[in-house]
Amino acid sequence: MSSTDHDDATPHARPSFRDGMAAGLVQKVVEPLLRAVREEIASARREIGARARSARTGLLLTGAAVAFALTTLVALAGFVVVLLALVLPLWAAAGITVAVFAIVTAVLFVVGLRGIRRGVPPVPKDTIQAAKQRVTHASDAPSDGAARD
Repeated sequence: MSSTDHDDATPHARPSFRDGMAAGLVQKVVEPLLRAVREEIASARREIGARARSARTGLLLTGAAVAFALTTLVALAGFVVVLLALVLPLWAAAGITVAVFAIVTAVLFVVGLRGIRRGVPPVPKDTIQAAKQRVTHASDAPSDGAARD
Protein backbone atom coordinates (compact mmCIF):
# COMPACT_ATOMS: atom_id res chain seq x y z
CA MET A 1 0.00 0.00 0.00
CA SER A 2 1.26 3.43 -0.77
CA SER A 3 1.10 6.40 1.54
CA THR A 4 -1.57 8.06 -0.64
CA ASP A 5 -4.07 5.29 0.11
CA HIS A 6 -4.37 6.38 3.74
CA ASP A 7 -4.29 10.18 3.40
CA ASP A 8 -7.73 10.44 5.01
CA ALA A 9 -6.67 8.30 7.99
CA THR A 10 -4.00 10.70 9.21
CA PRO A 11 -5.47 13.53 11.30
CA HIS A 12 -2.85 16.15 10.33
CA ALA A 13 -2.60 15.35 6.64
CA ARG A 14 -2.67 18.38 4.35
CA PRO A 15 -5.16 18.22 1.52
CA SER A 16 -3.51 17.56 -1.78
CA PHE A 17 -3.32 20.21 -4.43
CA ARG A 18 -5.86 18.24 -6.46
CA ASP A 19 -8.33 18.14 -3.53
CA GLY A 20 -7.92 21.87 -2.92
CA MET A 21 -8.43 22.63 -6.57
CA ALA A 22 -11.53 20.43 -6.72
CA ALA A 23 -12.94 22.15 -3.64
CA GLY A 24 -12.33 25.53 -5.26
CA LEU A 25 -14.08 24.47 -8.44
CA VAL A 26 -17.01 23.06 -6.50
CA GLN A 27 -17.26 26.29 -4.55
CA LYS A 28 -17.23 28.33 -7.77
CA VAL A 29 -20.01 26.19 -9.19
CA VAL A 30 -22.11 26.07 -6.02
CA GLU A 31 -21.80 29.75 -5.08
CA PRO A 32 -24.00 31.12 -7.94
CA LEU A 33 -26.52 28.38 -7.28
CA LEU A 34 -26.69 29.27 -3.59
CA ARG A 35 -27.00 32.95 -4.44
CA ALA A 36 -29.87 32.18 -6.86
CA VAL A 37 -31.63 30.06 -4.23
CA ARG A 38 -31.27 32.85 -1.65
CA GLU A 39 -32.68 35.39 -4.12
CA GLU A 40 -35.64 33.12 -4.90
CA ILE A 41 -36.36 32.64 -1.19
CA ALA A 42 -36.22 36.40 -0.61
CA SER A 43 -38.53 36.97 -3.57
CA ALA A 44 -40.96 34.35 -2.27
CA ARG A 45 -40.97 36.00 1.17
CA ARG A 46 -41.76 39.39 -0.36
CA GLU A 47 -44.57 37.94 -2.46
CA ILE A 48 -46.08 36.01 0.46
CA GLY A 49 -45.93 39.19 2.55
CA ALA A 50 -47.79 41.14 -0.13
CA ARG A 51 -50.44 38.44 -0.41
CA ALA A 52 -50.83 38.28 3.36
CA ARG A 53 -51.34 42.06 3.50
CA SER A 54 -54.02 41.74 0.83
CA ALA A 55 -55.72 38.96 2.81
CA ARG A 56 -55.54 41.07 5.97
CA THR A 57 -57.35 43.92 4.21
CA GLY A 58 -59.97 41.48 2.96
CA LEU A 59 -60.44 40.08 6.45
CA LEU A 60 -60.86 43.57 7.90
CA LEU A 61 -63.49 44.44 5.29
CA THR A 62 -65.26 41.14 5.96
CA GLY A 63 -65.25 41.97 9.67
CA ALA A 64 -66.80 45.34 8.84
CA ALA A 65 -69.42 43.51 6.77
CA VAL A 66 -70.23 41.31 9.76
CA ALA A 67 -70.62 44.40 11.94
CA PHE A 68 -72.97 45.92 9.36
CA ALA A 69 -74.87 42.62 9.16
CA LEU A 70 -75.48 42.74 12.91
CA THR A 71 -76.57 46.34 12.59
CA THR A 72 -78.91 45.27 9.79
CA LEU A 73 -80.47 42.67 12.06
CA VAL A 74 -80.99 45.27 14.77
CA ALA A 75 -82.50 47.66 12.23
CA LEU A 76 -84.69 44.87 10.89
CA ALA A 77 -85.92 44.13 14.40
CA GLY A 78 -86.67 47.82 14.83
CA PHE A 79 -88.45 47.78 11.49
CA VAL A 80 -90.65 44.88 12.50
CA VAL A 81 -91.50 46.51 15.83
CA VAL A 82 -92.33 49.82 14.20
CA LEU A 83 -94.28 48.08 11.43
CA LEU A 84 -96.36 46.19 13.94
CA ALA A 85 -96.82 49.15 16.28
CA LEU A 86 -97.67 51.76 13.68
CA VAL A 87 -98.71 51.33 10.13
CA LEU A 88 -97.68 54.87 9.30
CA PRO A 89 -94.72 56.58 7.54
CA LEU A 90 -92.47 55.65 10.46
CA TRP A 91 -92.15 52.15 9.05
CA ALA A 92 -91.05 53.55 5.70
CA ALA A 93 -88.12 55.29 7.39
CA ALA A 94 -87.18 52.06 9.13
CA GLY A 95 -87.43 50.18 5.83
CA ILE A 96 -85.13 52.64 4.09
CA THR A 97 -82.63 52.28 6.95
CA VAL A 98 -82.65 48.50 6.63
CA ALA A 99 -82.18 48.71 2.85
CA VAL A 100 -79.21 51.07 3.15
CA PHE A 101 -77.53 48.89 5.79
CA ALA A 102 -78.15 45.76 3.70
CA ILE A 103 -76.58 47.35 0.60
CA VAL A 104 -73.51 48.49 2.57
CA THR A 105 -73.19 45.02 4.10
CA ALA A 106 -73.36 43.32 0.70
CA VAL A 107 -70.77 45.62 -0.88
CA LEU A 108 -68.31 45.25 2.01
CA PHE A 109 -68.77 41.49 2.05
CA VAL A 110 -68.11 41.09 -1.69
CA VAL A 111 -65.04 43.35 -1.60
CA GLY A 112 -63.75 41.53 1.49
CA LEU A 113 -64.15 38.11 -0.10
CA ARG A 114 -62.23 39.24 -3.17
CA GLY A 115 -59.37 40.39 -0.96
CA ILE A 116 -59.34 37.09 0.91
CA ARG A 117 -59.35 35.05 -2.30
CA ARG A 118 -56.47 37.12 -3.66
CA GLY A 119 -54.30 36.48 -0.62
CA VAL A 120 -55.19 32.93 0.44
CA PRO A 121 -53.42 30.58 0.20
CA PRO A 122 -50.27 32.69 0.42
CA VAL A 123 -48.40 30.94 -2.40
CA PRO A 124 -45.68 32.96 -4.18
CA LYS A 125 -47.05 32.23 -7.67
CA ASP A 126 -44.99 34.92 -9.41
CA THR A 127 -41.74 33.74 -7.81
CA ILE A 128 -42.46 30.10 -8.66
CA GLN A 129 -43.19 31.04 -12.28
CA ALA A 130 -39.98 33.10 -12.51
CA ALA A 131 -37.93 30.26 -11.01
CA LYS A 132 -39.42 27.79 -13.51
CA GLN A 133 -38.53 30.14 -16.37
CA ARG A 134 -34.95 30.50 -15.09
CA VAL A 135 -34.56 26.74 -14.80
CA THR A 136 -35.96 26.26 -18.31
CA HIS A 137 -33.67 28.98 -19.65
CA ALA A 138 -30.65 27.52 -17.85
CA SER A 139 -31.36 24.01 -19.14
CA ASP A 140 -31.84 25.32 -22.70
CA ALA A 141 -28.66 27.43 -22.69
CA PRO A 142 -26.10 24.57 -22.97
CA SER A 143 -28.03 22.88 -25.78
CA ASP A 144 -28.14 26.17 -27.70
CA GLY A 145 -24.36 26.49 -27.40
CA ALA A 146 -23.84 22.91 -28.54
CA ALA A 147 -26.11 23.46 -31.54
CA ARG A 148 -24.01 26.43 -32.71
CA ASP A 149 -20.74 24.46 -32.65
